[in-house]
Amino acid sequence: MPDLMSNSVTGLLAMQQALATTGNNIANANTPGYSRERVNLASMQAQYQNGSYIGSGVQVASVTRVYDQFITSQLNAATTTNSSLTFQNDFTTQVTQLLGDTSSGIAQQTQAFFNATQAIAANPTDATARSTFLGSAQALTDSFNRIDSQLQSLDNQIGQQASDIGRQINTYAKQVASLNGEISKAQATNPNALPNDLLDQRDQLITQISSLIDVKANPDNQGNINLTLASGESLVLNSTATNLSVGNLPSGLNITLGNTDITSRVKGGTLGGMLEAQSQLITPLRNQLGRAALVLADQVNQNQTTGVDLNGNTGTNLFTDVSAFAPQTTAQPTNKGTGSATGGYTDPTLLTGQTYLARYDGTNWQVSTVPGNGAAPLTVASGGTLSLPGLDVTFAGAPQSGDVLNILPTVGAAGKIGVVQQSPSGIAAAEAGQPAYSRDNTQIQKLFDLSSATVVGQTAAGANNGSSLSESVSSAVSQAGAFAGQVQLAAKAASATLTNLTAQQQSVSGVNLDEEAANLLKYQQQYQALSQSISSANTIFQSLLSAFR
Repeated sequence: MPDLMSNSVTGLLAMQQALATTGNNIANANTPGYSRERVNLASMQAQYQNGSYIGSGVQVASVTRVYDQFITSQLNAATTTNSSLTFQNDFTTQVTQLLGDTSSGIAQQTQAFFNATQAIAANPTDATARSTFLGSAQALTDSFNRIDSQLQSLDNQIGQQASDIGRQINTYAKQVASLNGEISKAQATNPNALPNDLLDQRDQLITQISSLIDVKANPDNQGNINLTLASGESLVLNSTATNLSVGNLPSGLNITLGNTDITSRVKGGTLGGMLEAQSQLITPLRNQLGRAALVLADQVNQNQTTGVDLNGNTGTNLFTDVSAFAPQTTAQPTNKGTGSATGGYTDPTLLTGQTYLARYDGTNWQVSTVPGNGAAPLTVASGGTLSLPGLDVTFAGAPQSGDVLNILPTVGAAGKIGVVQQSPSGIAAAEAGQPAYSRDNTQIQKLFDLSSATVVGQTAAGANNGSSLSESVSSAVSQAGAFAGQVQLAAKAASATLTNLTAQQQSVSGVNLDEEAANLLKYQQQYQALSQSISSANTIFQSLLSAFR
């Protein structure tokens, strides 16, 4: 039967829970991922008495967290984009710094090498001019070597960090799967009393995963949140997480989910930013610098070996012979066969600066460019040789269907070029047939003309329709700078978007201490009023007892 005492007691108990919840909010005001909680009160069922329905007091219907799924989804997406661009921005800054400025970078050193020929052309027998020319050649190859080595070192750092990120993703995914199990059990027990702390923990883990790789959160009706990658592969399904592994090959990062290679489908997050930095900056830059180094060595050596030196002898190579270089080829870790490929250069001026992917279809290797250019793949049987622009590639071994080989014609070549001519008198400044100590400068002048000859990326041998060596190096540096500029602008925009969404999310789910202080005062006053009601009920009851004594 409802009465003043019982109604007041229900209110007192409800206010105790409201005060406890408010105190919990205040205690967790700075806890990452915490969503403020709200006590939802409901009237208890009224009872019919003396021709009327009399209220039975109040009860706590539920304690829910203040949460907006839409804002959270937007925030996770913004986190993914921001993490990707932040990594790219930091990384491109390092790359552009090592390429040098407009007065001392590798593009300027390439032109300085050719300009050094003019002192020899003016005085072909001058030992100082010849020594200076050798010094400029050494400085140029040192720059090629240093930049390629540092680019490779940065690439190796990406590999190490990406491996760590793969392990972090697996740890977080397993924790999400475990929480799915606990939350789904709680929901099955009582759909109106969900474990808010576990829900917060799971959301925080999903945000952390989103900063590493792009994932989509898909809630179901049983309390689970299933995570899929942007391309649709399942990372977490109910209480099961699929293992993700990351390796770093010469061709770039290799990412597998379970037994499936998903490298080309990974987007966003720091991991996606690493893939982007490799494919859009590191690999193209090493390709272009490697191609320039190969053409430089090939063309300068051809010039020198067709002239005569100061002693009247046939000239020798100035740079490392191109035959000492070889394209890199790597097999995918998921290959089941023993297929392999080796290659050699036929004409470096025809090299495109692209990489190639060979996929075995069970009968032949299908070879296409990376990225694809829309052309049909070239076909060659295992054991056969395929002619590509500027090089031949021979396939061997026993591949199995689906096996993949990566062919990198020019990556790393810039790190291998060196000066092999050590004698100033060995420089071939005169054309063939000239005697010793000739003052003829025909050959060294032809070498200077190479600086403007369009010999890089020709469409056919001798076509002279590509770009010059200086232009090729300058273009590589400019493209890296343009990419860095684009990333910097995009990173600023992504950071601003993330800041705005974080503010929105906090305005909904974050703890406002002023609001909580007001709630404390409100609940405290109500608690005191209810205490007074109980005291009044007790006084009335005691008076009633006294009347019957």
